Amino acid sequence: MLPDKKIIAFDLDGTLAESKSPITPEMGELVKRLAKQKIVVVTSGGGFKQFKIQFLPPFHSDDSMMSLIHNLILLPTSGSQRYEYDKEKKDWKVTDKELLPESIKEKAKKLLKEIIDSGLYDIPSNPTGDIVEDRDTQITFSACGQLAPFEIKKNWDPDQKKRQKIVAALIPKLPEATLLVNASSSIDIVPKGFNKAVGLTRFINKIGLQKSDVVFIGDGLFPGGNDYSLHEAGFETIAVKGPQETINILKNWLGGQVF
Repeated sequence: MLPDKKIIAFDLDGTLAESKSPITPEMGELVKRLAKQKIVVVTSGGGFKQFKIQFLPPFHSDDSMMSLIHNLILLPTSGSQRYEYDKEKKDWKVTDKELLPESIKEKAKKLLKEIIDSGLYDIPSNPTGDIVEDRDTQITFSACGQLAPFEIKKNWDPDQKKRQKIVAALIPKLPEATLLVNASSSIDIVPKGFNKAVGLTRFINKIGLQKSDVVFIGDGLFPGGNDYSLHEAGFETIAVKGPQETINILKNWLGGQVF
């Protein structure tokens, strides 16, 4: 049975999909079924273009979903952007955005280059893809490269100790921003005081709901993880270790219902 909530919210990477990979057909069908009854919010450290690759294809290829696509709310870049579907324009539009000033982005990039060049943080010498990525409202550092296979990312820093060491070095030099460690291999640099909880809170305030109307599922709900802010903010949360656990939860909630 579905929980008595108006919004079911999810992290993307590590919760609905493996890192940088599309959601599976099974996950897509389960989320479609869920969106026929609830508002579904998906947040991620990734930018909107990553949502277009990982999350949206099953919904845009299903004509029956287009009448319900307003039930999907996307919160990229750790919630510092919000995308909602504009039915008239038949496209996604930004409806909220927290800017990260260019001066702070340039400072972050310079500091990250110093970290990379120092040789003190066990950063691989052969990354696959960009190590530092400008996501407009967020700077993301991925030691193995944004395009590295998931297993390589996961194995580089499974206990977050390497990234916590980098964060500890950056915090005193970058007090103008907030640093978030994600569940696999990245560090996200976002506007000061911002996190996924702030982004989700802005949305529920906009539509007149309360935190008690939401349940959030994520794989980064550990202290220091990029989902942990939702637990700290008082949202009801469910921790998972990967997409299969999320599938199991959704199957249990949706049971044998046919839509």
